[in-house]
Amino acid sequence: MTATRRWIDPFENMSDEEFDAHVDALFSSRPRTVGVSLRVPQDLLERVKRQAARADIPYQTFIKSMLEAGVSRLERRGPSVARSRRSVAVRSAKAGTRRSA
Repeated sequence: MTATRRWIDPFENMSDEEFDAHVDALFSSRPRTVGVSLRVPQDLLERVKRQAARADIPYQTFIKSMLEAGVSRLERRGPSVARSRRSVAVRSAKAGTRRSA
């Protein structure tokens, strides 16, 4: 003989106002997001989707996590590294234009 469990509603003793306040509190703790349109090469999107499937998460969630990880990594390095890489690129570009002149 299998005993069946009776479901107990955890919100049963809440008023409608208390329930609404509880739901509002749950959603207010989530960071707000904005929609972004981004054009990427087809092969890159396919690779992203493949990696997301391997991680068993939706591909848009995967993209957000990759962006977060990449930006966090850049922020940890600090502004001097980003500036020095940009300076090298600018110097290289200027050197290339001087040679052709």
